[in-house]
Amino acid sequence: MKNFSIFILFIIAVEFYSCDVALNPNAPFRQRYALTGIMRNDTSVQIVTLTKSYQPSDGLNPLTNTTDPAVIGAEVNMWYRDTLYELRDTTIARTDTSQYKDSVHFYYIKNLQPQPGEYIDIEALLPNGLLLQSTTQLPDAESYGFFNSDDDRTIPPADGRNYIHVGWQQFPNILYQPKIVITYYVKGDTTKQEKEVPLYYENINGSSTPIYPTQTKITFVDIDLGTINRALNEIPQGNNDKLQYTIANIDVQMIVYDETLTTYYSSLQTGVDAFTVRLDQPDFSNISGGYGMFGSYVRQDFYIKFTADYLKALGYY
Repeated sequence: MKNFSIFILFIIAVEFYSCDVALNPNAPFRQRYALTGIMRNDTSVQIVTLTKSYQPSDGLNPLTNTTDPAVIGAEVNMWYRDTLYELRDTTIARTDTSQYKDSVHFYYIKNLQPQPGEYIDIEALLPNGLLLQSTTQLPDAESYGFFNSDDDRTIPPADGRNYIHVGWQQFPNILYQPKIVITYYVKGDTTKQEKEVPLYYENINGSSTPIYPTQTKITFVDIDLGTINRALNEIPQGNNDKLQYTIANIDVQMIVYDETLTTYYSSLQTGVDAFTVRLDQPDFSNISGGYGMFGSYVRQDFYIKFTADYLKALGYY
């Protein structure tokens, strides 16, 4: 009984002590710097951002900070095929709805369109003398031979199947991001329009929901003609009839990630499902001297034509 009384007094003392000591969830603040850039072969404009960590004004809520934590005045250079490219810093008006109120600040180069398989080195000298460095190699996905030679090239397929099949080259430990779109034009407008086609429709809570491709290591897609027909029938808007539209083709837009982006996206997907809430997002970085990510991807396109009879049957001719 005596020991039990001592135990109770100990618990009460701990409770009183806990009430007197304020909890401080903040670790000592350390200034850190990050470089982020994704190099692409489908444009000659390459963009890089430099940012720094910050401490919220109230010590807890990051949304209280309304000043963009961009690093201004750095010297950013890239090397491609033994040529030095100096990136310019610039700002544009902010159009997003984030907590930041000032302009968006970034670094860019206009005349660099890297090709598959090539390396790009980057070096950013910050105003405080800190040097951030990294390297990326674009995936070696050349346009010729990337897609399989036996892929379907017409809709419907020549052999009468009720689905189309498109396959592509396999790279070890690489993710792909396919996007299937119908390209078309509206009468009187020369601007090319796109209608995304899902892989299939799934009944979710009584509603037919389109399911679109995500990052994958699978090297092919099969799409049912019924899904394509449904996407075609969804193109007309308002009172316009189908004769106001010219259907061009289906474009399989394939993004091939480099090893850096593959590792990053794979780390985000590990162990995540509909019943999982992640509290420990991975702190991935491939930047020497700081944090962030410098990666690349290659885009290749595969075009499939519609036969005239097929479009006519759907009312487009």
